[in-house]
Amino acid sequence: MEATVRQRPDASPFRLAGRRVLAAAVAALSGLACLVLATHYPLAPAAAVGIAVFCGAGFFAWPQMWLLVLPAVLPLVGFAPWTGWITFEELDILILAAAAGGYGRMAGTRRPNGGENSGTNNGPSNGLNNSVLGHHPPSQSVLVWLLAGLFAMSTAISMLRGFGDAGGFSFGWFQGYHEAMNSARLAKSLFEVLLLLPLWHLASAQNRARAENWLSTGLLIGLAAASLATIWERVAFTGLLNFSSDYRTTALFWEMHVGGAALDGFLALTLPFALREFVVARTPLRWGFAATALALAAYACLTTFSRGVYLAIPLGAAVFAALHFGSQHRQIQAAPGRADETRGDIHPTAFLLLVLGFGVGAAWMFPASGYRGMAALWLTVALMLPLARVLRSFSPVQWVWAVGLGTGAMMLAVATAWMLPKGAYFACGLAALLTAAMLVLSRQGNQASRLAGPLAFAGFAGTVAGTALVADHWSKSAGLLHAAPVLLLVALLCLVAGARSKPLWPAGLRWQGAAVAAMALVAAITGIFGGGSYMSGRFSTAEQAVGGRQAHWQMGRDMLNTPADWLLGKGMGRFPANYALAGNPKEHPGDYRIRREGDNAYLTLTGGLHINGWGEIFRITQRVSVPVKAAIVTAKVRADKDVTLHFEVCAKHLLYNNGCAIKQISLKGAPGVWQAVRLELPGDAAVRGDWYAPRLLAFSMAVETRGGSADIDNVALTRADGGQLLVNGDFSGDMAHWFFSSDRHHMPWHIKSLFMNVLFDQGVVGLALGGLLLGGALWRTCAGSARRHPLAPALAASLVGFAVVGLFDSLLDVPRLAWLFYMLLMLALTLRTGPKPVAAP
Repeated sequence: MEATVRQRPDASPFRLAGRRVLAAAVAALSGLACLVLATHYPLAPAAAVGIAVFCGAGFFAWPQMWLLVLPAVLPLVGFAPWTGWITFEELDILILAAAAGGYGRMAGTRRPNGGENSGTNNGPSNGLNNSVLGHHPPSQSVLVWLLAGLFAMSTAISMLRGFGDAGGFSFGWFQGYHEAMNSARLAKSLFEVLLLLPLWHLASAQNRARAENWLSTGLLIGLAAASLATIWERVAFTGLLNFSSDYRTTALFWEMHVGGAALDGFLALTLPFALREFVVARTPLRWGFAATALALAAYACLTTFSRGVYLAIPLGAAVFAALHFGSQHRQIQAAPGRADETRGDIHPTAFLLLVLGFGVGAAWMFPASGYRGMAALWLTVALMLPLARVLRSFSPVQWVWAVGLGTGAMMLAVATAWMLPKGAYFACGLAALLTAAMLVLSRQGNQASRLAGPLAFAGFAGTVAGTALVADHWSKSAGLLHAAPVLLLVALLCLVAGARSKPLWPAGLRWQGAAVAAMALVAAITGIFGGGSYMSGRFSTAEQAVGGRQAHWQMGRDMLNTPADWLLGKGMGRFPANYALAGNPKEHPGDYRIRREGDNAYLTLTGGLHINGWGEIFRITQRVSVPVKAAIVTAKVRADKDVTLHFEVCAKHLLYNNGCAIKQISLKGAPGVWQAVRLELPGDAAVRGDWYAPRLLAFSMAVETRGGSADIDNVALTRADGGQLLVNGDFSGDMAHWFFSSDRHHMPWHIKSLFMNVLFDQGVVGLALGGLLLGGALWRTCAGSARRHPLAPALAASLVGFAVVGLFDSLLDVPRLAWLFYMLLMLALTLRTGPKPVAAP
């Protein structure tokens, strides 16, 4: 039966027509801005225009798809090291394409409720009758929208004050952090969120479950993509299990070229949504993808070596668990008959005891057995969990067969380890494969499964013996002595669990998978703290780091000189420029400017006033696409005083070098005279690395002299065969294709606190408004009207984790990250609760 829709007064034809006109205007302006950005894209603008048009058409055809696409690609679409763009970036083009397509679709729908299924959650209604533009349902809090509007006004005022602090507004495609466009760079994120927020409410009104699932899935994909990027980076530049090198991963967040915590903040924002997918997924494929993403993310979190991440992620996970399982408990109380369906097999005591016991065993074995012994132990325990269910169904005859076959398997493992050079690993792996195969076969319930059970036990016995042999192979008798008591306890626990009629832990594979994943995380933590000195060293200096942060915050606070500065802020994004003028003179960083004399453009490069060690020098960089061994550098240089220039080609991702061809040259000061420079970068240290984890190559130049300055023009990097490796070496295209970095000298670029950052940029007014918005979002999702919403636990956990990371890092100076934070914040503030939604397709 078709639903009868009662026409609201605000759904009059005149109002609907007006809103369609407004939607069309927003779509046209968004599309125009999207095309303008695409036509000025430094890399293949024609292709950028084509991609922008294609994306706009796709978002017009599927207007809700942006909920999946934008979060998924956010950690990947940052190509500033190749383009030289920092004010605008690829995500801006996609956001504008989504707005153009979404509002265009909204304007093009003529029927008040659109489609045949109007009045239902599934219909393709354009939502204009629900006042997506210009009006909000009575359930929406007027106070929320008032606060959001005031905060947007504070951001706009801060942007204008930033223009003034920079000496006035001047547009430029390639301006840096000290110039006026940096204020626009940081302010745009909030306004892009407000541009897309009506499209979220429209998608939620049409099909709430689908909108929620697409957003959550997009964030899950984004987390997996960022985690894979960290794995590539570690494999390429340090090795997957190297936890001692002074190397912190950055993934593809180019914004960390001057330090910061962009990756940390992104992990804190997205990991709770992976947890949500893990606990609510109803299909094995979806659950498996969430479990894989969580495993990858765990490695990414650990290899940030960030104390903030190590605090934020557990806190966020605890908030999610408390809210999610608290919601389940309320559902059980409301509907006791559905308790099993709602609760599932939680069994927190068994979960914690197993994970804790594994952690103790892994920590005991690791010093003598290494990563391989700990991995073998993890594999053994992972097989023990499902094996217990099989053992409980054994008949006496099957037990006899199991003991006999198990004894033979252990003897075979010992013989294999003795006969083959690395037989211990082969024996352990083969026994584990046998166990896994027989466990699968035992679930079939046929005649063959009766023999599969004893064979599974035999394989498990061989795996236990193989783990002991792996430990012995690692460090001979010491490894075996450490492994023996642990493995004996594992074997006894398996036998006890198999002999009891009542299970010691749930038989569900999802529960066991969660326990195994938690054990893998514990093993990774054990390896990082036990196998590498870098993280333990960072924790030993934590007190010193906090003291340094406090002094840095006080210095930033002291830059707020006038009552207007305190009330409204110094201006959006003005901390780096003010630090360069008023900060500690001994810590001022290097800088660059594009200058012109008539039609000729050139680069003025300045060295910092701090100690210019290898990692501290301020570099101007361009990606080199072709592998370089010996190469010739030529340039024209002008310097008023004696100066030393530094040129290099390195295997480098963002902040750290791995093999370089380097040459320095000292020039005598000659005011007004251009000097020709030619030098050879010898050697073959800068190499691509392995095909499966290739390294990036970068050409860089710097001024090594403290406070020294030089004008540089017509830079060329030539291979031995005469091929040119650089573009825009004459800087006629401004900073197109050029990028800058301060590899280890980071404090001058960030105030190192999210809250101090808002205070510095937007003053007490902006900090108070932002605090009210954050507090309101947490209240609504934790205890307020939105706490029953399916997204509430993940949103609350996400915001808590982000705020914890933000205690010691200024995160809103990363536009991509700020966009995601503001989006989740506004969703938490405006979640609409109502009847249970239909299932998403």
